[in-house]
Amino acid sequence: MPPSSSSNTYNVLTPDDVSHFLKHGYVHLTDCFSAERATAWTTDMWTRLGLSPSAAAWPIERCNMAMHHGEDVKTIAPKVWAAMCDLLGGPDRIAGQASLWHDGLIVNLGDPGGDTTHVPPRDLTGWHVDGDFFAHFLDSPEQALLVC
Repeated sequence: MPPSSSSNTYNVLTPDDVSHFLKHGYVHLTDCFSAERATAWTTDMWTRLGLSPSAAAWPIERCNMAMHHGEDVKTIAPKVWAAMCDLLGGPDRIAGQASLWHDGLIVNLGDPGGDTTHVPPRDLTGWHVDGDFFAHFLDSPEQALLVC
């Protein structure tokens, strides 16, 4: 359980952030991941996909890319790691596999016949949206705290 708001032991989150998380099930963090880091993680994405970013259209709508590289969340996004620790009660309460981020990206490229009309992702056939088709439970090791 997260520390009580009276203990003031949060490293990144405020008591209001934690209250919001407990009431709504999420907390919004900003400035957690640099543009340089994102570029480094996606620099070989087009090569891995076998596609060109400047193509008029792509032959696939979605691709689940295999993982090639992983890094500790505390290294790649220290603020996210600290917030995870705040919410979960410390680093010893975070499973090892949950403390790694991988480059196994799920890339939604779109339908070549589509237009520029915005359609909510869960209404698009075949698109991946985390958690849009099942309930998340606290005792599910891969879903206890979904960081996205």
